[in-house]
Amino acid sequence: MKKLLFIILTVCLALSFTACKKNEAKKPELPTIGIAKLISHNSLNDAEKGILDELKELNIHANIDLQNANGDLNISSAIASKFKSDNVDVAVGIATPMTVTLANQLPNTPIVFTAVTDPVKAGLASSITQGNKNITGVIDAIPIKEQLIEFKKVYDFKKLGIIYTTSETNSVSMAETTKQVCDELGVELIVQTIATPAEVKQAAESLVSRVDAFYCFTDNSIATAMSALTDTAKQNKIPVFGGDITPTLNGGVVYALGFSYYEMGRMTGRLIAEVLQGKKAEELPIQSLNDPKFYNKLLDLDTAKLLGITFSDELINSAQYLIKDGKLITK
Repeated sequence: MKKLLFIILTVCLALSFTACKKNEAKKPELPTIGIAKLISHNSLNDAEKGILDELKELNIHANIDLQNANGDLNISSAIASKFKSDNVDVAVGIATPMTVTLANQLPNTPIVFTAVTDPVKAGLASSITQGNKNITGVIDAIPIKEQLIEFKKVYDFKKLGIIYTTSETNSVSMAETTKQVCDELGVELIVQTIATPAEVKQAAESLVSRVDAFYCFTDNSIATAMSALTDTAKQNKIPVFGGDITPTLNGGVVYALGFSYYEMGRMTGRLIAEVLQGKKAEELPIQSLNDPKFYNKLLDLDTAKLLGITFSDELINSAQYLIKDGKLITK
């Protein structure tokens, strides 16, 4: 009798185990999202965090592969190859060079980009709102003319210096726009190009005797090595103006205007979710952060005082960020 009971229990356990295995097999596999950023600096890190937070809020359950190319295009290529080998469901490129590499190596994979300034010149889109096959995203184009007009109200510069990375299509495009705007405003633009963040300090030193102000748009090398520029400029009593808030939060940039990369990341996360839910990437219009509520001002009162620059009470009251007595004040 005991032997019979043992046999019955054994059979039941075996059947139960088999049923569990079948149930496990029926569970759908989670989609895989490959997220790759060109380099680690505050702006791109904020965009990445915004993506992750939005996906979490939308209850998107997925395997997420986070990669960082560390500013190396060879590593970018290796990351794209990995995403292709892993057959990711969506590839996300943070910054122009990273996205271009993904697009070149993953022609049949949905690609969502963020922090790309000019997707048309980068070969990612046919227009500012329409991505190429399998591509959509969020652009980070900044209003250069409006920014320079605002900056000139507080410091009437005549010779403006910019430093940018020649390998970044977005930077080349913004340099061209800056030249056009400076011509309109009667400002002489003096340019120094670089290849890596390590060259920022030397580039700044080469310009200090020829300019009376610096302007930084959204260049990844500059964002990575912002202190090299601001320290050199401060030593030579030259103001730095910024077109992106995030890299300026540690001080040194007199006046910065820009939008939130974190909010841009959240907008990107919503596009990723739509792709995972079945929409084709190319059917989703390219988006941009054009809502004024995401456009912020930063004033460094300490650096301004050192350089003899004064701000109106109205401007100070309108700023979302102030640096005073070495501390960042967020309103």
